[in-house]
Amino acid sequence: MNTPLARRPDLHGFPLVLLFEDRKVIVVGAGKVASRKIDGLIAGGAKNITVISPSATDHIHELADKGIINYIEKKFEDSDLDGAFFALTATEIEEVNRAVFLAGEVRNIFVNSADDPRNCSSILMSTVRQGDVTIAISTAGKSPAFAKWLRRYLQGRLGPEYGILISLVNEERERVKAQGISSEDIDWDRAFDYDVVQMVKNDEISKVKEFISTLVENQIKEIPMISSDG
Repeated sequence: MNTPLARRPDLHGFPLVLLFEDRKVIVVGAGKVASRKIDGLIAGGAKNITVISPSATDHIHELADKGIINYIEKKFEDSDLDGAFFALTATEIEEVNRAVFLAGEVRNIFVNSADDPRNCSSILMSTVRQGDVTIAISTAGKSPAFAKWLRRYLQGRLGPEYGILISLVNEERERVKAQGISSEDIDWDRAFDYDVVQMVKNDEISKVKEFISTLVENQIKEIPMISSDG
């Protein structure tokens, strides 16, 4: 990573999904904001979270008591980031946020600092989740309020039927790949038509499967086959 900048006016970057699993995640701070961030990390698959703070909310104590997270009651030290995969700060103390950020830079660890973009090497996006569907929203730090509004707007329109439909389409996709045909050669758009979504919503799963299968088979017939003898 580069030397930290004094100012970070541009928060445009490359969006990606971090696969936490058992990788070590450090959260510095244990107040209400940290509690929300920790819930998001858990929802994102983090299973090895250590929270460091002199005091903590009841929610964080509960998570620690259940063995979901590890809580250490102390002030942050640079060595706390040794072996970490990702770090997040949620404190109102700029000096602490800065210390975590600098310790992360030295160790090549991505750091996010809640509402403190100058001490970030990564930003968290507002997300909408429905089954295997995840939509991430960013305003490059310009308007977190709009990102939250858009998340609520999309959440109200992305019902569980979309998660089910994604699974059905993936089943057909795997069947196509098993035939040695690239799924990229298939136009899947019609599988997500409003009428198909409504069928899923009405629990007409067999009809949906038949529709998707027919849609794909008709396209496979049009794909030119390459002769094995060249």
